[in-house]
Amino acid sequence: MNAPRIVLFGEMGIGKTTAVRALCGDTVVDCDVANLDTERHAKATTTVGADFGIVRLGNGDELHVYGSPGQSRFDFMRRWLLSFAMGVMVLVDLAEADAIDHAQHAIAMTSELAPEAAVVVLVARPADPALIQHFAEELAGRVGWAVPVMQVDVRDRQQMLDALELLVAVLPDPTY
Repeated sequence: MNAPRIVLFGEMGIGKTTAVRALCGDTVVDCDVANLDTERHAKATTTVGADFGIVRLGNGDELHVYGSPGQSRFDFMRRWLLSFAMGVMVLVDLAEADAIDHAQHAIAMTSELAPEAAVVVLVARPADPALIQHFAEELAGRVGWAVPVMQVDVRDRQQMLDALELLVAVLPDPTY
């Protein structure tokens, strides 16, 4: 049986590569290169392919985790990643004015290309709980269903494992 595949989406600099590293440790292959779009984001490197890592579960099973590039010009990569995803984590920063639009777009793309995939939204930057609740309610109104939303520190392995546990809990068939 193929290992279940989880994909992380989000804007450039939100922490997808960091989240994959937190989950998978030394088994990560990343596609980072020098960032040439420093006007948009000041970070030194950026992902131009798909980061990849393996989470080894206690029962011997594996979970494959992919981080997508954040720039819109890599939309084709997100489409390819969705072609085999069983779950999607959308990372957002609620301080960004267009966070709701980005989350809605990622969910719509997932619904179109991977309708059986489960989706959760991870608030990857500190935010007030009331703001998170408002975001979750507005997102549900836009997409037509309640999307699980939780705040995480993408650098913290246990918090990312908790996010994976939430994602697995909303899978249509958790036996994968």
